[in-house]
Amino acid sequence: MVNRQWSIVFNFTHVYEAYDFMQSEAFQWVDCTQINGTDCYCDGEAERKLKELMADLPLNAVHWIDSGDYHYVSKLWIDRIEEPFTLVVLDHHPDMQQPMFGELLSCGSWVRVVLEQNPLVNKVWLIGVDDKLLGETEGFAEKVDVISESELMGKPIVETIKRLDIQGPLYLSIDKDVMTNSECSTNWDQGSMTWKQLTALLNHLLQRQVLGVDICGEEPKILTQCVYGVDSRINMKFNESLLNLIMNKEQ
Repeated sequence: MVNRQWSIVFNFTHVYEAYDFMQSEAFQWVDCTQINGTDCYCDGEAERKLKELMADLPLNAVHWIDSGDYHYVSKLWIDRIEEPFTLVVLDHHPDMQQPMFGELLSCGSWVRVVLEQNPLVNKVWLIGVDDKLLGETEGFAEKVDVISESELMGKPIVETIKRLDIQGPLYLSIDKDVMTNSECSTNWDQGSMTWKQLTALLNHLLQRQVLGVDICGEEPKILTQCVYGVDSRINMKFNESLLNLIMNKEQ
């Protein structure tokens, strides 16, 4: 189960500084603002520094990893898992692109890298993926199952949940761009998942053994745009509600 005492904030863009509820002692902050080579792509030196910062932090926690540009941090947490597991990713994008710059880890390729390099991953479930991007999953039929955006829209969520055949422990990664933009604002194109659907999915998934959870999908531009006040309040409320949803399942 997720440790209710640990909520870890990776501060790359300062966006979390706008959220009042994250300023309490319940959140452990990790300053990543001075690390170069992290925006969308993570070079070798940046990866080394991030792993150093993470070394003494627990996997068994809720990790807030800033905007979707840093979703590759999920892979760094997953590297810490020492037993066979299922990876469940809620995301509007498969994040299974072919690497564009050699072996450089990126926010768009990290799931593919996990599949290619980690022998402990039994299965990857991708939930809420844009149907137009499903070509990225070709060649991984044995290890990847997809619940696409159109399936989420076309079936009752109870029917969708029945498909989630998960064996053993899981690691859960949530990119908020899977959500409809009426729920929150991100810096990537967004899907159509509703809060009701998200609640049903998490209520199901969190009944299992969860090795860790990470959340990304912030919108750093709210720090400079004139809509800052509105978008910041919406995103803060969503984040707080999401954390309460996760933690309440552990009570």
